[in-house]
Amino acid sequence: MTTCTTPDCYRVTSLYLCTDCIIELDSLLADVGPLLQFIGGAIDQTAVTRSPGASGGGGGHAKSQPAMNVDAYLLRAWLHQLPERAHATAMENPKAGEILFMARDWVSRARDLVWGPEDKRVYGQCEELLDGEGENDDPIPCDGRLVAHPDDVTVKCPSCKTVHQVSDVLDRLRLKARGEPMPPRAVREYLQRKTKVVILKKDFENWVQLGRLRYVLDRVTTTKNPQRVYYPGDVLRVFEYMHGRRRMRV
Repeated sequence: MTTCTTPDCYRVTSLYLCTDCIIELDSLLADVGPLLQFIGGAIDQTAVTRSPGASGGGGGHAKSQPAMNVDAYLLRAWLHQLPERAHATAMENPKAGEILFMARDWVSRARDLVWGPEDKRVYGQCEELLDGEGENDDPIPCDGRLVAHPDDVTVKCPSCKTVHQVSDVLDRLRLKARGEPMPPRAVREYLQRKTKVVILKKDFENWVQLGRLRYVLDRVTTTKNPQRVYYPGDVLRVFEYMHGRRRMRV
């Protein structure tokens, strides 16, 4: 047995990568093919700039435009250097950790070039139990902030370096968020505050009409029309599903 070769990952493993790092590398490598297919468009993008002293009213002459996007060209060359299979790399390559480290950077930058930059998604706090300072102290949950790209299947805590499966973190968020049933507006505000997920009113209404989002019970009120309430966790689950479908169509 040895430790994972990925920088800052100290998990014990019999391979050059631990299980979590193999899963992460596999998810990154899965995007390499589509990125290489479309990165040519980013390479060919050029920009015309005006000569010094040109005014905003169209004065000045257009300067020579570059023949290519050099950053995209280099990224394509680097992506070609990545292996095809994560598990084979973990078994055979002593530098598997370095490969994962480079894949994180190259694939992330290529995603931004090909598909456009996307906001990082916030998944809340790590909550991995850490040993207390004293011998008899109870474990304390890590308060590191989990932030990742929407395509990432794992997210690494910047504080304790624990790698979490995004699916597990989402399950935990849903359990927490389900909480007390709320009216639609309160649900949207709650999820935006807790998970940074922005859900539009029209999207919420569409999900209800499509039958993907069901209310809990009619709330008993003194008004003529009872108000329907929803679990925030159910709304979050539908949001993730619909967001995933949109990304698959891109």
